[in-house]
Amino acid sequence: MSKKLLFIAASSAFCSCHYCLAAELSTIATESSLSLADQYHQLADQYAQKSSYYNSIAVLYESQILSPNSVNASIFIESSPKPPYNPWLGSQFGFGAGSANGDTNSSSINGSAIVNYKPESGVVGWQFNTIGQYDNLQTSGSGSNKNRLYLQQNAAYMYNKYSGIFAQASYLNDANDGYYYVWNENMGYKLQIFNNELMGLQLSLGPGLQQRQVVSTNVASTQPQWLTQATYNLNLNNILTFYEQLQNTATQNNTTTYSISTLNLQINKNFGIGINYQLTYNSNPPAGNAATNAISSLNMVYGIN
Repeated sequence: MSKKLLFIAASSAFCSCHYCLAAELSTIATESSLSLADQYHQLADQYAQKSSYYNSIAVLYESQILSPNSVNASIFIESSPKPPYNPWLGSQFGFGAGSANGDTNSSSINGSAIVNYKPESGVVGWQFNTIGQYDNLQTSGSGSNKNRLYLQQNAAYMYNKYSGIFAQASYLNDANDGYYYVWNENMGYKLQIFNNELMGLQLSLGPGLQQRQVVSTNVASTQPQWLTQATYNLNLNNILTFYEQLQNTATQNNTTTYSISTLNLQINKNFGIGINYQLTYNSNPPAGNAATNAISSLNMVYGIN
């Protein structure tokens, strides 16, 4: 009897302990689930706060972009397109008056033209250039008039940015310097040292022929010659422009150096005031003529920009 009572008591104690353990485990599981739920709720609240924050920023930026008073509308306007390519860019025409000195001291009325033509944009392709200088010279004291005309035609084809070939013909009618005419024809190599919106420098080298007739002897002759020519141009914001061509032709018994310089100050888009200066040096001038002659003038200039 006592054993049976002991077994019943032990069984009751075991069941009681098992029930307590199960209840404890159930409580722990319930608390753990509640803790995880709280964490997820907290995360949801945090993300909701961040979402609200970023939405506020988006609304703020949208209001700045759409508001005509808070943003400079010009930043949303496309930049104006580049002007169409002008193949005659850099050409200029001038008319003015000045003085000449060398063989005689003279006053002059003159006209000048520099015409550039490049059919296509880019560094490769054809380039054409024409130079014309006319001077009506009136000798001081004598009242006699003499005309001086210089024409030059250039054609070049550039294979790349630096190298090309050229052909050139020039004509000078200058009785004041002792020649009825001087013709030069040349062809050869053209080197473009640099060329950009600010300035350009080109060098031409090549053989050719020269025909000339001397006033004092009336003798005409033809002889081989060599041409060395440098052309420089400068453009400062289309306000101040400078052009210089320095040309040297060398024959067996004579070397002639000819320089044309123009300095122009723009008044408006196309018109300006310019200084034109021509210098001629002859190493072996005809008898009775000076080696150096210069003509300077102040011109009204029309330019193509």
